Amino acid sequence: MKYYALLLLILAGCGSDAIVVGVLGTLTGVGSFQGEEERRGLEIALEELTEQGMDIRLVYEDTRAEPATAVTAAKKLMEVDGARYIIGDSWSSTTVAVVPFTNENNVLLISPIVLLDSLSQDDLFFRTMSTTDRMMELLAQHAYAQGARRVAVLHQQTPFGVEHVEDFKKYFESMGGTMVATETFTMTATDVRSEITKVLQKNPDTILNLHSSGPMQGLLIKQAKELGADVLWLSHFGAESQPMLEAYGNIVEGIVYPYPYDVNSEAANVQAFVQKYQSKYGGVPSLGAANAYDSLHLLVLGFQYSREPEEIKQFLLGVQNYAGAGGSLSFDKNGDVKKPVLIKTVKNGKFVKFT
Repeated sequence: MKYYALLLLILAGCGSDAIVVGVLGTLTGVGSFQGEEERRGLEIALEELTEQGMDIRLVYEDTRAEPATAVTAAKKLMEVDGARYIIGDSWSSTTVAVVPFTNENNVLLISPIVLLDSLSQDDLFFRTMSTTDRMMELLAQHAYAQGARRVAVLHQQTPFGVEHVEDFKKYFESMGGTMVATETFTMTATDVRSEITKVLQKNPDTILNLHSSGPMQGLLIKQAKELGADVLWLSHFGAESQPMLEAYGNIVEGIVYPYPYDVNSEAANVQAFVQKYQSKYGGVPSLGAANAYDSLHLLVLGFQYSREPEEIKQFLLGVQNYAGAGGSLSFDKNGDVKKPVLIKTVKNGKFVKFT
């Protein structure tokens, strides 16, 4: 609270104009669950900040999980709305397109769930999400320990899909495992039977399902089981999606994935957010909601030092062991976070820690 008390004094001396914070989110389309969760987390944070006397205005733009649309939306936020700080996107492949543009225009960008290793640079991009490399390392170790030896991959042909394959392969093969087949498709593909048939011909004992977050993963597994697949199923963090569970609950039973958020943590900051989320929206928050909430609060803490993006960057680089809604986090020299990652699964129709 001492940080916010100081910030209120600073803002009081800066006039009455609201601070504009742009928001890029996949509010519609294939990434709508992630975009909506981002929005929910931000709205809870905004309510708290408003109650504390801060004048923050969030301006939302829908990227629709389309890179070109995301760049256009970022330009609008900067050139029309005057945003010098943007939270988002809630989709990795669009953020890859946006980062060069925000860096060029000296705009600070903080993403709640973008995890790509390729974005780990000394620039104005930060994230409150673990990297692909860290999550695939843990998933590969877990899979091998569970007996996986022959893994086939079905992945979306996007930077997100490609990085996951490269990182998993690196760690899995270093332990003695074999990658027996890889097939690709577009992130909106609804019929992947041909690709599934090809990888099943290689007799895998495990399939790494890297379709788009949510229901698309369930659809892929359904089609694979109809073709006779009897394998261990692995996936990425986007497997934890309530829409997928509602549509394909029995079919996705047993899927295993990494998840850098523990909604059941006993940490006071985590549970305080969970309670606010449940009170406002019902249900359980995803990591996207918790990370978005933390992203806005961290940005606002930076305002106590400066309104300049480069100076806020220096503040954020010094953040260590921040007690956030998404758990404790620390930024490294490239604006990546260090935080615990769980291995989770679907058991009896629920998302639970793997035991």
